[in-house]
Amino acid sequence: MKQLISILVCVVIFSCSASKSTTGVSKPNKRDLKGTWEVTNIKFVGEEGLYKAYIFDTADSACFKNSEWVFIPNNGTGKFTLNQTNNCEAMSQRILWSFFEPVEDSTYFQFKLVDEKNKPLGAKKSGYRMHINNLSSSEMEAKIETTHQDKDFDVVFTFQKISDEINL
Repeated sequence: MKQLISILVCVVIFSCSASKSTTGVSKPNKRDLKGTWEVTNIKFVGEEGLYKAYIFDTADSACFKNSEWVFIPNNGTGKFTLNQTNNCEAMSQRILWSFFEPVEDSTYFQFKLVDEKNKPLGAKKSGYRMHINNLSSSEMEAKIETTHQDKDFDVVFTFQKISDEINL
């Protein structure tokens, strides 16, 4: 009888451990994003051509290059800050963010633009979603899938962590 119970316990332990992801990639954790990050690269992936994209109903995609993003994981708040350039106005925007996992092995970073009291901006109270291609403690690559004139293309952001500091 003891041998039968031992066998059942082993089967349960092995079956539980087998249910974990076998891809070797762990699911993103909000703590992975804690800190201050910088967008170091923005690229367009799709058919050859010249692309211009207005991102997050905020600014031209070029304005997000070198932008700073702050993520606070315990309450899902943060902000992004765009720098002043010849074609871009300096601005800072608070966000509420989270992860969205619609299917196994697919994670999206999603956020809403909010005011200083964390109330959603705009009448629609809608948000934005970027598919996470890669996330480590120091780098994140995320893409926005979009279409222009019936042609699909992606806007890919590369983020580099610059600090563990959090200042809203």
